[in-house]
Amino acid sequence: MEKRFNQRAYGQIVDLVENMTGRSVNEIERNIIAKGADEIDLVRSGLEETMISSYQQCREVMMQSPNIEGLRTAAFVSAINKIASDYIALGIFP
Repeated sequence: MEKRFNQRAYGQIVDLVENMTGRSVNEIERNIIAKGADEIDLVRSGLEETMISSYQQCREVMMQSPNIEGLRTAAFVSAINKIASDYIALGIFP
């Protein structure tokens, strides 16, 4: 559904550019420009967002604690903190 929406929106942009410039775009170029996102594009985009936010969280933990020397250790600390907060929220700990 999103792919069709994007294709239509990009097609309208191509139409607008054609009208403003007076030049036409051939069908192959139009298909390349107006192509919507495929499923793999959406998956990769979601993965990229997840990796960016995870890195930022690990970097923040590393910067806040001078005794943490690397991102791997910061990732472990971040994971343990998340588990601890879930346990506390569930009333499992302490």
